[in-house]
Amino acid sequence: MHLIGKVCADTAQVHRPSLYQIWLAIFISSLLLMSNVSLAQEDEDEEEIEAEELEDPPVVPQTPIEEVVTTGSRLQQNPGELAGQLVVLDEAAIRASGEVTLERLLRQLPQNLNPTTEKFGSRLNTSLNVTGGSTVNLRGLGSESTLILVDGKRIGYNGLLGGVTDVSAIPLAMVERIEIVLDGASAVYGSDAVGGVVNIITRKDYEGIELDIGYDWPNQAGYDESRIGVNASQMLEGWRFRGSYQRSMHSGLDAADREITILQQSAFPGPQYDVRFCCGQDGESFPILYVLDGDVLTLPEYNALSDADKARATTITNAVLPEGFNENSSVDEITEFGLPMWGAATQAGYSVLPERTSDNFLVGVDKDLGEYLSVSAQLRGELRNILNLQGYQTLVGESLNGRSPYNPFDRTIHLRGQRRDLPRPYMETEVESLDMSVDLSGYFNEQFDWELSVGRATEESNSLRQNPLDRDSLRIGMGSDGVTPITRFLFGETAESCAAKGGSFSFGLCRISEPPPPALNPFGDLSHLIGDPLNANSLNETFRLDALVRGELFEIPGGTVRALVGWSTNTVTLESSAQFPIGIVDSSPVSDVANYNTNAERTNSAVYAELSAPLVSSENDIPWVDSLNLSLSWRNDDYEEPSITYIDDIAGNTSPDNVPAPGAQDSWGVGLVWGPMEDLRVKASYQSAFVAPQLNQLLRPTARGPSAPFRGILLIEPNGVFRFTPVIVIEGGNAELRPETADTASVSLEYSPFFIPALQLKVTYSDVEYMDRINQLSFFLIDPDNLPTNTYYSEEDDMYVQERRWINVSSIERTGVDMELMYGRSTAMGDFDIHFKRSVINLYQYVLDPNATADDASAPISVVGTTDGSTILGVVPESSMNGTFSWSHRGVDVNVDYQTRSKTINQFVGVTRIYKPLSQWDLTISYLMEGNAMFGYPNFLEGSRLTFFVNNFHDKFGKTVTFSNNTRLPLEQTGTDRSPIYGRAFGLALKVPLESPF
Repeated sequence: MHLIGKVCADTAQVHRPSLYQIWLAIFISSLLLMSNVSLAQEDEDEEEIEAEELEDPPVVPQTPIEEVVTTGSRLQQNPGELAGQLVVLDEAAIRASGEVTLERLLRQLPQNLNPTTEKFGSRLNTSLNVTGGSTVNLRGLGSESTLILVDGKRIGYNGLLGGVTDVSAIPLAMVERIEIVLDGASAVYGSDAVGGVVNIITRKDYEGIELDIGYDWPNQAGYDESRIGVNASQMLEGWRFRGSYQRSMHSGLDAADREITILQQSAFPGPQYDVRFCCGQDGESFPILYVLDGDVLTLPEYNALSDADKARATTITNAVLPEGFNENSSVDEITEFGLPMWGAATQAGYSVLPERTSDNFLVGVDKDLGEYLSVSAQLRGELRNILNLQGYQTLVGESLNGRSPYNPFDRTIHLRGQRRDLPRPYMETEVESLDMSVDLSGYFNEQFDWELSVGRATEESNSLRQNPLDRDSLRIGMGSDGVTPITRFLFGETAESCAAKGGSFSFGLCRISEPPPPALNPFGDLSHLIGDPLNANSLNETFRLDALVRGELFEIPGGTVRALVGWSTNTVTLESSAQFPIGIVDSSPVSDVANYNTNAERTNSAVYAELSAPLVSSENDIPWVDSLNLSLSWRNDDYEEPSITYIDDIAGNTSPDNVPAPGAQDSWGVGLVWGPMEDLRVKASYQSAFVAPQLNQLLRPTARGPSAPFRGILLIEPNGVFRFTPVIVIEGGNAELRPETADTASVSLEYSPFFIPALQLKVTYSDVEYMDRINQLSFFLIDPDNLPTNTYYSEEDDMYVQERRWINVSSIERTGVDMELMYGRSTAMGDFDIHFKRSVINLYQYVLDPNATADDASAPISVVGTTDGSTILGVVPESSMNGTFSWSHRGVDVNVDYQTRSKTINQFVGVTRIYKPLSQWDLTISYLMEGNAMFGYPNFLEGSRLTFFVNNFHDKFGKTVTFSNNTRLPLEQTGTDRSPIYGRAFGLALKVPLESPF
């Protein structure tokens, strides 16, 4: 039986019922359908099958007995025929990992660098991961450059900004195996496959009912998680029905339940304020107070001293205000100077891991409709609720005017601290996702088969930001003394219109003086600044249709030449809106926008072809060529013009005119597998790959206008003097983005020595040249003779123009070596297995602007181990390793898993940050109660598996040490690290097969 796995009907014009209604109806109906078949009918079916077996069965093509890999080629090749680098995580490898979720399992991959975690999103999926999703980032090239498949088919995008795929929506209990291709694969699958492909194969071949229960708890108090699930499969009149359901709950982890040096969430003391006046070079603070002969002096008091007394006075740059300090207090009451040491109490109410509840289901059905036709249908969905606590309301360094009546320091200061008297902020999110597919497959004859697959995936999310603080009003009030008028700048005015408004015009700006706002007391009642909940919504939809024909073309001396041709269409829709900023500053397409509401849609169609030719085999082997196989692949993707609508309930909806289509993109690949002898294979692969521009690049309309006050550029004059000049700024969406392109190549050696039959060694060298990388440049110091790509001089406007939006500009060059070693041996004392994976990055250079002549733009920035400056990639470890040792005997399996990564050093703005990741050991012990098991067990547990595991049994965390380059003194820890944060954790799981009552 030849089946393919996914299915869906186009319901674009049909009202979508609630997720609960859909999965309950289908799942319960499936179970009821199975229960309606009597035992007598089953006996009759068995008799009919036995009678049919006596007759000569029809001749139909058979699937090869050898394992077939479904990833990297639609020709369904065996692992030895694939030229690309392949990693397979089967049931034993999944169990040996000791991980209980798919996203944590995939983070063990040495090639999965800087992925999205449950709290932090990728650069395209927000700084705060409101949907609690997780992505895969192969090679560290970006989560949007890694293609995720389920059962060989594309699934939908996720998150407020789309563009990435959430793997946490699939319970590990529903997974049979995972196939990972560590080479570009756009010639097979299209966009998003520069870093590689992860194909998640769901379970299908099981019979009866399985009950799966798990509970995990840490060595240190703080959280717990539990899972309960059921898998059911039943044959009914030739139809195979299968269904899975799992509820998983995570209580969340509060920052106060871990060491603050590891998981510092709050950068602010509490309930007192931290005071400073910042900043000079390298973050140095200026004096806020002075001490002379034991007396604390304010700046006016210090200025009144004689020169001799000023020389004797000492300066204070930081102070921690005592609890209850206010505008009527004296600075003499301050007793703690310098940087505060914040205790665990300041961290309370910050989610390191969010509280999360997920209900997942999967329902599938398949049947052979005849000798040459099969059908398969599948529906998978999830309902997820996430609660992200965000601690206390805080002041984050707002300036308090030196003339404010509420300022006892008599000079401008910056205040940081928690306000524990105000309602706490938090984020709550609900996510509903559905993935439906229907597949048909069959044979024209013994040589040719065909597949047809149609599917739709949707994800809806709704996030509420509760108790938001109106920071604009806070800053305006703290910056005012209530007396001095304020100055406001108007854009787009002429000298005449500015004068008519009572302003003064200069440098292209209209300056207007307005009455001062009332001064605000930061020590007093701020409850009026707490606003109504803010909302963010998204709908990601994907509709796909795939059709292909493949078969055996002709015979050559080496064997049979096989080929396929196919066609596909894919429509992606993103409807997204937000009432609050959701992106990382300067790293998100919507980083500086608090409100947007946009619908975007784009369709692409593709034709593709593959060919596999065995040039040499055992039939015609020649010296030093035991086997030689050639594979070719080609694909053309044609992108239509995107449809964009900017929704405005007040001014009316608008759409941009003449939005260009991304156009056609060709990609191709060639692979060669050479076996000089039976136990040695050499593989070479070249692939061109690309990533289409994401729809989130169009969530904002394009805007062109003068730069904001003091946000122009500094021109470097010939004499070295800097001259400030305003510029015309182009910002917002960019519909003219081209696909990012890449060339990926790899050469690997696979060796299985005949004198050690159980040993397998793989070594692969890979090279990636990534061009047209989409980036957002932020150069403000400009050499007129060496302009960066985003800046040019307009003769018409007689001004410089600078694009401050995402453009095709950057490039990446990456090379590395991957090693994999496997060894297994069976003895009287049991079976022993060792599996070792290591990845080393030799070169990883990021060039911000290769076309620029200025050194600061065109110079390569290395991001391996140590990096100078900030890139959207971040720094990646030079080496990563994962190793597993397994022993099994008479039902007992013992697995020890080890993973480690090298330290990283990030140097930026005078500060060096050193991070040493955790070297983690995991222990898993499981017992299969079957056959001649080592220990006795009750009969009703026959076939059950009991698993106990200890994750991170050394109870260690990653370590961060931050130094100032000038003083080499440690600075306070003010951020978290994307490292394992659970500490030592224990887990217990039980999988029980139950006899089907049907």
